[in-house]
Amino acid sequence: MSGTSFTEQSANADKIRTEAAAKAADADANRRRREALDAPKLAAAQAEADRIARQAAAEAEQAERDSAAQAEADRAARAEKDKAARDEAARMRESVKRDKRAAKAVNIGVVAALVVALPLQLRAFWSPERWWEVAIPLFLEGLAWVFIRQAEAAISGRRMVWHYLAGVGLCAAFAAGVNVYDGFSHAEIGPAFGIVGGFASIAGPALKVIHEFGARAAGAKATRSERKIAEAAARKSEAELAQRRAELDAEAAEKTRQADDKRATEEARRAAHEAKAAADKAAADAALATQDEQRRTFYPAAWEQYERILAAHPLGTISRDRAWDEAQRAAAHPDVYSRYQLLVLNGPSNVKAADLWAAAWKSVKGLPLGQTIETLATELAAREYVDQVVAEHLDTAGHLAVEGLIADIFGGRGEGGGSAAKGAPKKPSGGPVQGSATHGGIGKGADPAPARKDATEPLAAEHLEAARALRAAAPAQFSTPAVAKLIGRSKVYAQRVRDAVQSEQS
Repeated sequence: MSGTSFTEQSANADKIRTEAAAKAADADANRRRREALDAPKLAAAQAEADRIARQAAAEAEQAERDSAAQAEADRAARAEKDKAARDEAARMRESVKRDKRAAKAVNIGVVAALVVALPLQLRAFWSPERWWEVAIPLFLEGLAWVFIRQAEAAISGRRMVWHYLAGVGLCAAFAAGVNVYDGFSHAEIGPAFGIVGGFASIAGPALKVIHEFGARAAGAKATRSERKIAEAAARKSEAELAQRRAELDAEAAEKTRQADDKRATEEARRAAHEAKAAADKAAADAALATQDEQRRTFYPAAWEQYERILAAHPLGTISRDRAWDEAQRAAAHPDVYSRYQLLVLNGPSNVKAADLWAAAWKSVKGLPLGQTIETLATELAAREYVDQVVAEHLDTAGHLAVEGLIADIFGGRGEGGGSAAKGAPKKPSGGPVQGSATHGGIGKGADPAPARKDATEPLAAEHLEAARALRAAAPAQFSTPAVAKLIGRSKVYAQRVRDAVQSEQS
């Protein structure tokens, strides 16, 4: 049993509840203070998040509009390009057709010039005696056409062509001179036909050379539509390049802005966290200061030991709660705490502090943990008082029953004229019952109360044997209550058994 009374326990419970309520109130106040401190920052962060969301939505909408406009522009450009391609294809088909007709016309002209010029040249070189001289105009015409074919190859291959043209010119000029001379020399031909023959000798090769040079210029020089298409493609490429550069610049600016926003948000969050940590630390420091002040005020002896313990652990190797627990132990039981310190310093490191405290208590008090001489004496006295009260109540009940039976049979009264039961004690005391020595009765005075059965019955052998075994096993615990609990009989019978075993041992 503990030595603390119910009043002290109730006071301690009230104190614990009050401290718990105070701590809960402090915690709630700290929470409200943190919410009040964090509310503006949370509101600012929420506003910034809403602004970023609105800006992102606006940018997405603008990007969608730009994409639609770009798609429309691309469709218009493709339509224009397709139209230009169709026009150019039609023009090219028409150009090819015209080139074919022009080439055909040139060939016809060349043949006509040859038909006009060649007979005149053959006429100029014809002689029955020297008939082989007709090979000269054939050679000149053939040489001219050889030079023309060389010039065509040089024009197609983008090579030097002037020397072939010079050869063509010499051959044509010689043939033209022969025709003109023959026309003026022979009246039957006439100067006019001679001049026409000379022009035909020059016109045929000239038509062919001019046609080839025209084809070369057409292949080398782009048309107006082609130039417009090329210029449009160049402008489109420049516009696309500028747009891409603008998109890259906008993307870089957006990334920079997002990085700045993220950094600002992180800084705000860090500041809020630091402010919260500082507020929590201040609240914790205030709570610890309040707790220290309460401990210093209400438990001065324990506070002195607490400061000594903290001073003995300057590096924080002991917590505040553990130091306070040890301070309370030191203040309440200084002798046990001294022994405990010796055990901690000299005991093995693998033994718990709680076990060392129990060992120190057993070493100093000689009793289990929490038990002292005073509490043991109080407990034994309480048990003895309970046993006495129970015994007195049992004796009084029997005595009153006998008195009631005599009064009913004889109707007698005591010497004082009252009932025999009158004046019987209402509360058991340490001595004999008052008024039990003189009772009204028959003749000689009061009859003694009948003896109890458990006070007169023989002692059972098994009960004696059990009591002997208990005394042999635990002599220090060999008492009347222990024997009564062991054999399951009353204290009166157990005391007789205990006395019998004690007399045997003595």
